[in-house]
Amino acid sequence: MNKVAAKQKIILFTCNWHAFSSLEAAGKNNLVYSPALVPIRISCLGRITSGIILKAFEGGAAGVCLIGCPEGECRYQNGNQEAREVFEESRTLLRLLGYNENLLQYHLVSAGDGESFQENIDQLVKNIQDNRKTR
Repeated sequence: MNKVAAKQKIILFTCNWHAFSSLEAAGKNNLVYSPALVPIRISCLGRITSGIILKAFEGGAAGVCLIGCPEGECRYQNGNQEAREVFEESRTLLRLLGYNENLLQYHLVSAGDGESFQENIDQLVKNIQDNRKTR
């Protein structure tokens, strides 16, 4: 497992349904992921805004990850599509503000898929280590 300094935090915005279930499955299966992870459970990833994502970076987050339901499985019909649009907009804003856009990740995982959850978080930790803020 890659390690991020203890004072650095990775903010994880996760939908209440499939994505949060994958986080729980990772824990139940004793899969190891970064202790820097700070999960924030929201009703639907479609509720996230670029302002919230930028606020996380302003508050000192080393990285931010959005994890939602697979395409076509959103309980709120198109929440994951809305989140994808916000993700793309946020990456553009991060780039304009001088941040490395790779510090923001977006993934869709199925309910109970703890292994995919762990792989996604490990990839973000690697990106944080390789691509520190560029300003």
